[in-house]
This record gives sequence, structure tokens and C-alpha cells, in this order.
Amino acid sequence: MKQPITLRQRKPLAIALAALAAAAAPAGAQEAPATMSAVQVIGEKMGRSEQDSVTAVSVFTAEEVAAKDKKSVLDLVAEVPNVTIGEFGGVANIRGSNGAGPGFSSLAWKGATRARTATIIDGVSQVWTGGNLLSNGLWDVEQLEVLRGPQSTMQGRSAVGGAIVLKTKDPSFKQEGAVRLGLQEANGKLLKQAAGVVSGPLSDGLAYRLSADITRGEHFIDYVDNNARVDYSSDPDKVERGDIKAKLLWAPKDNPSLVSRLDLQHQSQKGPYLNQVNVGDDGDYIASTDKVNHRIGDTTMNAVISNTSYQLDANRSVDVLLSASRLDAGFTHNQTVPAVTNTANYFNSDSRQDGLGLEARLNLTAPDAGLKSMVGVSHFKDDLTVLARTYAGAIRYSGDTKTAATSLFGEVDYPLNDRWALIAGGRIERESQDRSITNGVVTQTRDASKTYVLPRFAARYKLDPWTVFGLDVRKGYNPAGISMDTNSGSISSFEAEYVTAFEVSVKQRFNDGKGGWSVSLFNNDFKDYQVRNGTRISNVDEANIRGIEFEVGTDLGGATHVYANASAQTGKVEAFSANPAYVGNKLPYAAPRTFGAGISHKLTPALTLNANAKYVAAYYVDISNAAGTVAGQKAQAGDYTLVDVSACYAIDKQTSVRAYVNNLFDKYVVNTYFQGSTTQDVLAPRTVGVQLDYRF
Repeated sequence: MKQPITLRQRKPLAIALAALAAAAAPAGAQEAPATMSAVQVIGEKMGRSEQDSVTAVSVFTAEEVAAKDKKSVLDLVAEVPNVTIGEFGGVANIRGSNGAGPGFSSLAWKGATRARTATIIDGVSQVWTGGNLLSNGLWDVEQLEVLRGPQSTMQGRSAVGGAIVLKTKDPSFKQEGAVRLGLQEANGKLLKQAAGVVSGPLSDGLAYRLSADITRGEHFIDYVDNNARVDYSSDPDKVERGDIKAKLLWAPKDNPSLVSRLDLQHQSQKGPYLNQVNVGDDGDYIASTDKVNHRIGDTTMNAVISNTSYQLDANRSVDVLLSASRLDAGFTHNQTVPAVTNTANYFNSDSRQDGLGLEARLNLTAPDAGLKSMVGVSHFKDDLTVLARTYAGAIRYSGDTKTAATSLFGEVDYPLNDRWALIAGGRIERESQDRSITNGVVTQTRDASKTYVLPRFAARYKLDPWTVFGLDVRKGYNPAGISMDTNSGSISSFEAEYVTAFEVSVKQRFNDGKGGWSVSLFNNDFKDYQVRNGTRISNVDEANIRGIEFEVGTDLGGATHVYANASAQTGKVEAFSANPAYVGNKLPYAAPRTFGAGISHKLTPALTLNANAKYVAAYYVDISNAAGTVAGQKAQAGDYTLVDVSACYAIDKQTSVRAYVNNLFDKYVVNTYFQGSTTQDVLAPRTVGVQLDYRF
């Protein structure tokens, strides 16, 4: 098992230039080691290798994903330095930037806010508003990347804090398949997994792939249905998840320049989607439904994706992506109310989000000069409709938000000589929003358009084939909007958020390419940073997040691989006209430190042992940096260390069995306190599992 090795350095300009100047010392010609990683970074859309990228990116290959004992994308990316999991429903917070954006619970739907961490699967962004209603699994994944820092120049919307990019496996022209059966236990609750995939040729130029991943069982939290005023129609602990994909790949033998793939994807999730317990819970993982902001969800996501690539000639190619998607999400909600007869706070909520997308890219290369360039256009339309009704039938709130975004983007990677290269590019995005929101009495509307100009400039210096220095400056954004306090009907507007990110990095391969280390120093200056401010969404006039990240890993002989990583950062409110008392406060979810380490050892040719640990320091969960109004609620979450261990035994070349224990020491972890509510979010307790894999 190998941990992805990629990091970079960011710091003030003087240090960056000094480092690059020192690197310019003469060095003898050397050849790159044959084992150096040639993994390409998909999320950059430039065909660059991991080594040549100056983006801070951690890459997990298919083999590395398979070697982990993780069931979801969030579980895996939590291992990446300076990534924490928190906020409503579980969101990846990258480099101290709250991945959920300014929205929280229904405030996100009332404000149609945008996430800061994008999740892109097979080229299509999983755009969502509000809580993370759908869990993405890791079955049949080809590659997973975590790109740290703003990715708006390449990914556009919802990527101002970073991006998680997944590519699932393509159909194969060789008949193959796999089956997985798994069982895990946490807090006495069982989850069962059955997954399978089959792929092969239909003709000389046509191949298929069918995959399914089904999970059934109970949530690790014991949701006690003791609320006499709400009649749940099913067991609130019950969990049902499904992920089904059908793919066709067309690669005609008589036209090898053409490759086209059609994907049909269906995801579904029923049951609790929030890991919430009562405030003050002492480790029993009990949530009584008469007290907790409890939700039983029912969400489906359907998508049709077409990816076509055509090689025009040796130096030019075209990529065209078309997508259509629908997200249907609903949940039953209840929370504490002031009187038994008052059921206004008990309600059902539903949303529908329809999306259409087009992206076309022209890729240009000049191999003799080492030049790479790309220019692209994209258009995306999104229609989000939300409706929340009380059990008595009255509208709590409803709204419709129609969004359209048209972009021109691109990049040039131009080598000045054998060592120096300049990178320049960016994105021009025109976004329009037509929005209405009502509480059944008062209706507010907004019709606005704005053009966002997002440049990117970078430099890369290769001291030798093993060592790369990078300097990177880029800009990102999240759009403006309006939000309603549905109790009073008052409206509040919030401005667009911008970030200017500066980063300097160095990374080096060693041990004949079997190991690598990297350091990144970064400084993110935010203007009009969007935050939840009580029942409103406000703009922090100026905020800053700066820090350092380090990562190292290598093989020790042929049987052992080790890795370690660390990060340190600070996120601070510099100016806040809406709340001057908060100036100097820490930004929410900006963990000041993280540490990670792991080892994989092949004890025998058939038996591999693994262990890894991750520490996350305490962080604030609200811009006020204050304790909540509910007894037992704290101002900070985090401050935990989790240790995972596993053993994998290869019965033969086709069959393997894996046993694992996650959160070995049964650490009770609160990763989010919801200020003023009766709820806190927790990570899973000790989880013991076993899985059987068979490949044919």
C-alpha cells in the first residue's frame, strides 16, 4: 500500500524567490529514474504528471484505493494533510476553508448557497446546496485526487476551497469482473455490503461495464423514536444505499483517433444522513428524536454522461463532455418545540435539482518544444426547487433558483528552457441567477448576472529530474445571492466571495523514484468571505488563511512502505463591518494542525499488515468563536487522534480477505457543534469489519 506523495510549499514572495534562486545552482545532467510516478492529474485537464504539477494535489490510484479500508470518499480524503471532515452532513474542509460554504441546514436552501469544495465524478460536478445528502462510495474507482487551494480556474463553480476529483473505471476489451462481500459493526449496529462489476467486449470496437454497490443495515447512532408527536413510518436507524453504473465504450478499430463513452449512473440513499447525537452525549451515540435535529432522508441522483475524445492529428485533440442530472432529495425533520401543541417546527422538506452541462476542450501540444496548451468553453444550467411544509400543511418556505453559467477557460504550459517553464491561464465566467423565495406570506426575488475574471500564473523550475520547485498565484470565487429569514420574512443579501491564493512549493523524488517528499507554503487572502452569521449570511470583508503542509513517503526495501504528513495553519478575520466584535476571530473549521502517519508491511507473500493514524487539533465551528446557547455545547470541536489497523490475506491470485478495525481506541470524536441547537455531529466509534474480494 502506498500513500499518495505530493505536496508543495507556499510562503511570502521573498522566501519563494530565495528558494528558487538557490535551486538555480548548476547541476549535472541526470536521467529520471525508471520507477518515477507517471500518474497524470486529471483535475488539471492539462495532461500533466503528478511530478510536473505545481498544484498541491494528493493522488490515490486504483491500487491505493483498494488497499484502504474506507467505504466512502470522505473517509479516504480525511487522510490527506490539512483536510478535515465536518459541517452539516459531513463535508471535506480543505486548507481551513469551510467546504459547505456559508449555508447551514435550511439556511443553505433559503440562500441557495454554494459549496466551497467541489466533488467531480467522471468530469461532472456534483453541485449541491445545503447538507451533504448523498454519500459517494469507492467501488470501481480508477483514481481519486484531492486538489488543495482554489480550483475555480479549471473547475468553475463550487471549487473556491478545493476539489475532489474521481474517475471511475472504463469498460475493458478483456472480459473481467469482481465481487465484494463485506460486513462491519459499529456500536452494535451492522452494515452489509455487496458489490460487483463485470466488463468486457461486445464487438471489436464496443465494450461495456456494469457495476453495483449496495449497502444495507443500521446507522451506528441509535435513533430512539420516542417522539409522540411524530409518527415515523420506518425504523429511523435503517440505512439503504445504492450506486449503480452502466457504461458503453466505443473505440472503432477503423478510426483509432475516436474514443467515446456513455455513462448511466444511479445513486440512492435512505435513512439518516447526519451523524447527529444529543448535545452533551457522552459516548453512548444515542439520539432521541424528541430532542435532536433529526432527519430521515430519501435521496436519489440520476445522471447521463457522454465523454468523447478525438485526436485531430499528432498535436491536436478535442474532448467533449455532455451531462444531464437530477437530484431528488427529501427528508422528515423534527426538533424541540416550545409546546406540545405546537407542531410548526416539525416538517417535511423536498428539493429537486436539474442540471445540464456542456464542456468542450481543444488540446494543443508541441512535443519538440515541450509546449502544452488547452482552451475550452463550458455552459451549465441548473434549476433548484425547494419546498418545506409543516405537518399541518402550511408552507415554511419554498423557492426556485435558476442558474446559468457560460465560461471560456484555458491554460498554457510553456517551457523557457530545459528547467524553467511558465504557466498562464484562467477562466472568464458569466453567471446569471433568477431566484425567488417565500415563507407563504412574503415573497422576495432576485435577478442578477455577473462576469467573474479568474486569472492564474505559475512558474515551474526543475533542478533535476527528481526535484521540482513551483510558484503559483490564482483566483477563485463563489457567487452572490439573497437569503430570507422565513420566520420574519426579512431578506438579506450577500456579495460574491473572492480569494487570491499564493503558493510556493518544492517536491522531490528519491530512493530511485520509490519515495518522495514535498512542502507547500500557502497564503489565501479572502475578500467578502461568506459566513453564517446567526440567521443571516454575511460577508467578512477581509479574511486570511495561511499555512504550511509537508508530506513524505517511501518504500523501505521491497516489503514495507511508510508515509507521514503534517500541516499547520491559521485562519483569521481581518475586517468584518457587519460584526466588528468578531475581528481577530478564527475562521470556522480551520484546524491549526494536522498530523498523519502510516505503515504497510508485507509479512509474508500472502499477508500484508497496515496501520495509520491521523491527528486533528481543536478548531472553532462558528464565526463567533463562542459557546452555544445549549447546555453541554462547546465552542470548539476536533482535538482527536484516530488509529486504523488492517490485515489482508491473499488466498490465491483471485481471492483475498481483509479484516480491519477503524478508530482502534474507540475515540469519541465531535467534529461539529451546531450553535444554538440541541445537536452535535460525531464521527464513527470503533468499527470492526471484514470483506471478501474475488476477481475473475
